[in-house]
Amino acid sequence: MLEWASARNRTDVKEANGFSSVMAPSTAPSTAALGHAVPQQPARKTAGGAEAPDPAPAPKSGISLALGGGAARGWAHIGVLRALDEAGIEINMIAGTSIGALVGGCYLAGKLDELEEFARTLTKRRIFGLLDLHLGGNGLLGGIKLTARMQEHMNGIRFEDLPKPFVCVASEIRTGHEIWLSSGSLITAMRASYALPGVFEPVTCNKRVLVDGALVNPVPVSVCRAHEQQLVVAVNLHYDLYGRAAVIKHSAGDLVIEKDAAAPGQKPTSAPSREARLGITGVMVEAFNIIQDRISRARLAGDPPDMSLQPRLGHIGLSEFHRAEELIKIGYDCAMAQMADLKRLQTVLA
Repeated sequence: MLEWASARNRTDVKEANGFSSVMAPSTAPSTAALGHAVPQQPARKTAGGAEAPDPAPAPKSGISLALGGGAARGWAHIGVLRALDEAGIEINMIAGTSIGALVGGCYLAGKLDELEEFARTLTKRRIFGLLDLHLGGNGLLGGIKLTARMQEHMNGIRFEDLPKPFVCVASEIRTGHEIWLSSGSLITAMRASYALPGVFEPVTCNKRVLVDGALVNPVPVSVCRAHEQQLVVAVNLHYDLYGRAAVIKHSAGDLVIEKDAAAPGQKPTSAPSREARLGITGVMVEAFNIIQDRISRARLAGDPPDMSLQPRLGHIGLSEFHRAEELIKIGYDCAMAQMADLKRLQTVLA
């Protein structure tokens, strides 16, 4: 009892029990803290008495991007890359096919701003001015004007100059081989990867005649896997093209031969209504689109990515390069909508 009474008269005991309004911070929490708030935890100390640093944040794995082909829809890749940069996502590697190779190469070369500015200023009239018809060659367009525009900003840049690994996927027209370009001239490799057969002239690289890589690998997830990348994110530009894989039973009907134009002064006979003509280029592009869609379905089923970003672009045509502003926004919104899942995957696979 005497010890307890003596202890009650001690100042430090009074303070500890809330009897004093003057506190010693090193001995007890404040009265307000005792009544209403949770007292703060003291700083962690090491064995020597020094304060220990805060726990390090959970490690995160960098991502590898597989940027798919899709002609004009490829401007959506710009929006995806902008979103990843804004969120602070580290990119360890990029593999690109067709327009994906163009955007990925410009990004790693530090020229994404220039490419975006070029895309946003495109109009139908300006696009037509960039087309250099080359009827006597192996494609309708020579691609010289487009190459000249790239050389204004990227002349002399090689794969070896890039800060991260980069692979352009192309197809060898004579053998059908899938070609992975990862050294040499960056512009040459990007040109080969987007050389749509029949539209652009094939590109010769070290005695191999190369065309668009989407013929063999439209979304190059397998390239990232071969480079032992842990977290592979694919950007598939053909996801919402519904109905392309359907099988439909149909009747051939009667044989219909389109007659020549009626003779002068003679009224034409009743003929079936003509649908809007696609033109030679339109037929080639749409046929290529079908091939690309079927191949990408098969390859992604056999070697799926860890995550797919699938911007909804079915309402935008493959040749509508003048809709860059809309496409970039769709790509950005798609990536931001899945950013929380992507960051969670980074932590899980770290």
